[in-house]
Amino acid sequence: MDALTKLQNIVANRHEYAQNWKRRNNGKVAGVFCIYVPEEILHALGILSVRVFGSREPDDVTEPYITSWWCAHCRGSMAEVLKRKYSYIEGLVYAVSCPHIFQVYNSWARQKGIEYAYDFSVPENSCNTFALDFLSAEFGDFAHSVEAWLGKKLDKEVFSQSVELFNRNRQLLEEIYALRKSDNPPVSGAESMEIVLAGMSMDKAEHTQLLQQLLAELPGRAVPHHRARIMLLGSENDDVGMVKFIESYGGLVVTDDLCVGSRYFGGGPIALDSDLLKATATRYLNRPHCPQKDIVERRRIPRILQQIQDYRVQGVIYLLEKFCEPHAYDLPTIKAELDKKGITFLILETDLTTPVGQFRTRVEAFMDLIEAKVS
Repeated sequence: MDALTKLQNIVANRHEYAQNWKRRNNGKVAGVFCIYVPEEILHALGILSVRVFGSREPDDVTEPYITSWWCAHCRGSMAEVLKRKYSYIEGLVYAVSCPHIFQVYNSWARQKGIEYAYDFSVPENSCNTFALDFLSAEFGDFAHSVEAWLGKKLDKEVFSQSVELFNRNRQLLEEIYALRKSDNPPVSGAESMEIVLAGMSMDKAEHTQLLQQLLAELPGRAVPHHRARIMLLGSENDDVGMVKFIESYGGLVVTDDLCVGSRYFGGGPIALDSDLLKATATRYLNRPHCPQKDIVERRRIPRILQQIQDYRVQGVIYLLEKFCEPHAYDLPTIKAELDKKGITFLILETDLTTPVGQFRTRVEAFMDLIEAKVS
């Protein structure tokens, strides 16, 4: 079986993978909320970290726990919890970011079967003078808390090896994304999302091996003909089906600014310094940020514009999760900047279910508009 198929199977069967990992390794699994959680610490202590996602299916069980006007990601995730899909998880880690997802964490932490729950703060202003010292201390407290849970110490050498592994993993993901700059990329946008999602759901060493295999298999491969090169922006959205939907109408997604995409692995490696906790905190402060942790004009817009140039993007689709206030707040500023640059722009407001007919009409018109501009 080729590497891409293996990665896609893991995404489709992420719960089964985690349960099998537990049996093979006699280890613990921690559910993590948000990409500000330093997975390197969990990995060095022998814990499998899995990102908590929903199923994108209508649910009828979350209302007592989460109000109906909170985002689909939160409601879908809580539905998975209540349906016992995550019954194999013993620990929860929440990096303070979105108040909506905090309700999932808080409600879940009160359920039976959760041995460990920990939440820590992340600076709201990642460029603040005191941000590094603050986050380094938070990461240190987090490491001590996990040590107390497991009854074992974080070995410096093992921690260093975990950091090296994660650095290598991010480097390989960067290489795969770089291939999408070509005229005929070897992977589609949906496939790229699956590649990243697999890394959020499986052992990093196994994921790294599959990425190496994938890079060896990609030469000579090309996705079908496309009408326009598209960049995705927006809220937390792990809906591979949505990306496939966009690409089915000729829009090849060549890059993104999503926390299940380039924001997850971007930002460069962690320096192998003597103070690894501080070096880890430095990387997490320097990585691409979401609206919760950075002013849009400071680093996000310059980064988006650079990606548009590097990947020769012809149109941008903003996937706005319904009720996601931080991304809705940033949207007018981003749109105004891209309008000045002449970038064709489309907003799709997403929820648990997709209004296929409406979206089809809008995406088709969007592709027609791009083709008219470039012809």
